Amino acid sequence: MALVTEPAEVAAIAADLSRAQLAAFDLEFLSQDRLVPTLCLLQVSWLPANIGLDAEPRQIVAVEPPVRLIDPLAVDVRPVINALAAHPLVVAHAPRQDLGLLATRFGASLPNIIDTQLMAAFAGIGDQVGLAALANELLGTSLAKDQQWTAWEKRPLSDAQITYATADVRYLPGLYALLAAKLGPSRIEWAREESAQVLAEALAASAVTPETAWQNVGGARHLEPPAHAALVSLAAWRQRIAVELDRPLGQVLHDKTLVELAKMRPDQANVIRGVKGISPIAKTRAQEIVEALASARPAAKPAEPRAQFRAASPRAQRWAEMLLAIVHVIADEAGIAARLLATRADAEEFARAVDEKGIEAARSLPAMSTWRRDVLGAAWEGWLAGNVALRGDLETPQGMRLVWKA
Repeated sequence: MALVTEPAEVAAIAADLSRAQLAAFDLEFLSQDRLVPTLCLLQVSWLPANIGLDAEPRQIVAVEPPVRLIDPLAVDVRPVINALAAHPLVVAHAPRQDLGLLATRFGASLPNIIDTQLMAAFAGIGDQVGLAALANELLGTSLAKDQQWTAWEKRPLSDAQITYATADVRYLPGLYALLAAKLGPSRIEWAREESAQVLAEALAASAVTPETAWQNVGGARHLEPPAHAALVSLAAWRQRIAVELDRPLGQVLHDKTLVELAKMRPDQANVIRGVKGISPIAKTRAQEIVEALASARPAAKPAEPRAQFRAASPRAQRWAEMLLAIVHVIADEAGIAARLLATRADAEEFARAVDEKGIEAARSLPAMSTWRRDVLGAAWEGWLAGNVALRGDLETPQGMRLVWKA
């Protein structure tokens, strides 16, 4: 299959996508030594215009969808990206990085994205299952991932690269159809909501500015005000330099070193150059770091530390353990990955919120919103209120079951 390199071909693909009821995409990119990856290949497929989503899943599986591999190094792919952004149903597999790249490079958002990896998790097939494994299980293919770390920026692409890139979108329409049939109307909505959350997180990550960069630094929120102010200023400097050089943040200044400098607040460049773990880029710009630290001004009212940095009370800790056990019981009964319901951190945050501020304060947390409200939140709230019991049960695979008061 030849790569698409002409604007007229790109426009035709965009038109075909807009007429199809389902569009699918994948990206190949080069991320090494770059702040923003270089887009090297855009793969798309779609259902032919004469095939609707109301067709039998096996009928959709049997269809050979059109597949196009577009070369972003040779032609502007924006018309296709715009078509995907406007499409009512876009299918991709584990697209978090792809969505972030599209947002950063093109300012694009795909609001109607649905992730087949999440669909598989809700269907009980496995948590974070790869595309090859999913296609092999559901479609009987024999895909491999041997080209995953290949040099996508080199031209011409090899036959093996073309085959791999084609497979990444060739099977997505069929996988969507089979998974949608397994999930049914309610669970497919769960997958849509979780896919929207993946998109929101990708968009947030792509929208980092020098002013907000400190929020992504580990250990930032529990510093004393002078050190916190220094960290805010230093994180802003790092973000600007990373953008200027198009280098990963860690190559400019590692988080650990950034926090250490914020605590030390040295006022001499030679001291900064001698800090253990300082990067070559930071060494050459040591005087800029001195100036960034000197310009730091503590906020009138420092940001309140995140709840997870405060020690939970003993009863909140005990509650969290029971809430987490409830998660696993419900996940086993529903046949979905426990991570999709709640993590340990979610359980701890919920328990702490109820302990410190009451149940009303916890009702805005993830476990009490979206699809989780009926699946998990009601059980958590019921257990805390004494209306739900978690009992041992020798007859169940998980060894426990939930019992609701009549």
